[in-house]
Order: sequence, then structure tokens, then C-alpha cells
Amino acid sequence: MDAELHIETVCIQAREDLPSETRPLMAPIYQTAVWAMDSMEQCDAVYTGESPGYIYTREANPNHAALEQVVAVLEHAEEAVVFGSGMAAIAGALTALTGAGGRVIAARQLYGATVKLLTQELGRFGVECAWVDMTDLDQVCSVLAAGADVLLVEMIANPLVQIADLPALAELCREAKTRLVVDSTFTSPYCCRPLDQGADAVVHSVTKFLGGHSDLTLGAVAGSAELMSLVRRQAKLFGGSANPFESWLALRGIATFPLRMERSCANAAELSRRLEAHPQVRRVYYPGLPSHPQYARAAELLDSPGAMLAFDVADGPAARHVLRTLKHVRFAPSLGDVATTISYPVGTSHRALTPAERREIGISEGTLRLSVGIDHVDDVWADLAQAIQA
Repeated sequence: MDAELHIETVCIQAREDLPSETRPLMAPIYQTAVWAMDSMEQCDAVYTGESPGYIYTREANPNHAALEQVVAVLEHAEEAVVFGSGMAAIAGALTALTGAGGRVIAARQLYGATVKLLTQELGRFGVECAWVDMTDLDQVCSVLAAGADVLLVEMIANPLVQIADLPALAELCREAKTRLVVDSTFTSPYCCRPLDQGADAVVHSVTKFLGGHSDLTLGAVAGSAELMSLVRRQAKLFGGSANPFESWLALRGIATFPLRMERSCANAAELSRRLEAHPQVRRVYYPGLPSHPQYARAAELLDSPGAMLAFDVADGPAARHVLRTLKHVRFAPSLGDVATTISYPVGTSHRALTPAERREIGISEGTLRLSVGIDHVDDVWADLAQAIQA
């Protein structure tokens, strides 16, 4: 830096990079909105892709790029695009693949906010939505016969962990020339890679298991380079791009992702068995239990039954009593943290649905959802058992 500069200029230029012949072990956070250019020629070359570089963080950032590369590798995808949230990722995928006059077929077993996006928002832009039970292939085939741009399902559905038969759904979609988009947030790449089973695009709330520490909000879409070019355009033009710092946090979380998931899935399997044996638990929903209606399908399609489960107690007052009585398991309307958390779908993830709509997809007033973390399973069980018994 030039010592002859005035103090005002020196202070401003102190923000710029310092030269170094060595590289940091951990990638730095590129907390910048814009990159400086040496010339208009360089700017043109970066815009056209002739030269590598970045221009504006809404369009691209090194932290975004690093996260996208990891997600693409995890999902066996050609490319991935990161967004500011899981809902932004779902919206980006759907708006990239459909438009006015288009049609989306959606599973009834979806996250409540996704249902609102389909019914309240996409409809305003002339997109029709039809609903199916994703576990009923005959029904899906019948509805697909009328044509659609997209079939949207969750691989493991929120909150009752039903399993989608992805290979069968993918075959139906190929015959109907419909794109299959799979929300794999509950599953994560640890349990399943939907693209390998025929999906066209896979969506994640990176906030959950991939980030793993409840300290960031991000989403991602992965698929072919052709499809991701359409999705990336939505991220740029709708402004749903990710934050550099949170992308950096996600990369830090992903470093321990397989270790966390191994422990969480083992804990979930053990807790599901203990809950099923408890006399005051009416039903347990976990793909690793033989009592699960898609147990055989889960064993065939999943590398692990996952870290999510749900269970029913007697009624709404009983469920609320469990939430109040728990001492260590926290009531939190999200999932995927290193700590085990519990949620009440009627009042959180699916509160926008009417009681009749919730009953139609099997959610009762006594349904509780458990996101299992890496805590010691005996401590989690002791807390659950005393709250249920009380």
C-alpha cells in the first residue's frame, strides 16, 4: 500500500486482500458483494465464461461454488445450485421447470410450507396443481395420464416418514414425459441418492442434516447441467442466492456429516424399538421397523432408514403434556440438529392445513415428530419415557 496516500484512502484499501505464497487450510469467507475488474475486457471475458472469475455475489461466490460442488458430488449430480433456504430451492426448481399454463402433480405427503407454495403462490401465476397419494402408484399413473411438467414428492415424507417408490415413479414419469423432483431433506445423501433411482432433480434444505447444527438457513437443488442452468437462472433473477458466510458454515458442517448421520440413524432405530414397546405409545412411524407399511421398500431403496421418526400418543392434550414435561429433549419446529429435538406437526410444520387435510394424510392431534441427534440414546430414552409415562 502506498504510504503517500491520504488517511481516508489508506483506511478504505485496508479491506483488500493481502498477498501470500501459502494457502489457508480452511477456505476463507468471501464476504463481498462485488469483485473489482482490471478492465472492461476482463469483465466481458468473465461474463462470457472465457475467463474464470466472479462479478456479483447474487450471481456467484467462491463459497457458493464450493458448497455446490460438494452437494453435487454427494448426490452424484452433474451440478448443484445453492439457495438462501430450502423453500427458495423448492420454488427455484418448480419455477424453472414449469410456468403459466403448466401443471404440477404433488404428493399429499409434503411439508406444510410446500403445500402453501403450490396452492397459494404458483396458482397465482397460472400453474395448476393436482394431488396424489405417492404410495398409490395406480393413482399416480392415472393423474399423470393428463400430463404434467413436474411430479413433486418427498423421498421420506414429513412427518409420517412414508417412503416413495422412486424407481417406479421415475418410470411412470419417463412414460409421461414429466420431470420427477424429489425433496430428500429427511433422507439426506447418507440414506439415499434419488438421482441414482431415476429422479431428474433433488432438493435439500441444507439447514437440516447437511448443515447439522441449526446455525444456518440454506437450500440446494442438484441434477443435470442442463436442468441446473434453468434453476441457476431462477436463483439469480429472483434473488434467492445463498449467503457466503452461511455457505461456509454449511461446508464446515458437511465435514462431519457422515459421522453425525451414522450415530443419529443408529439412535433413531433404537428409540423406535423402545417407543413401539411402550404401552402408552399408540403407533410408531419409522422405516426401519417391520410394522412400517413400506418396510420392505425402505430396505430396498435406502442405505439407512434415517434419523427421523414419529409416534402417536392418545390425543392433543397428551401430546402437549409430553412437550411440557420433557427436560432435555427440546421442542423445536425444525430438524437435523446434533441434538435430538421434538416437534408437534399440528402446531408447527402442518399448522396451515385444515384438521380434515391433516387427517387425510394421517396426522392426528396426538402425533409427535422426533429428529434424532447424536446424544447418548439412553439419556434421550429416559427423558422420553418419563414424559410419556407422566
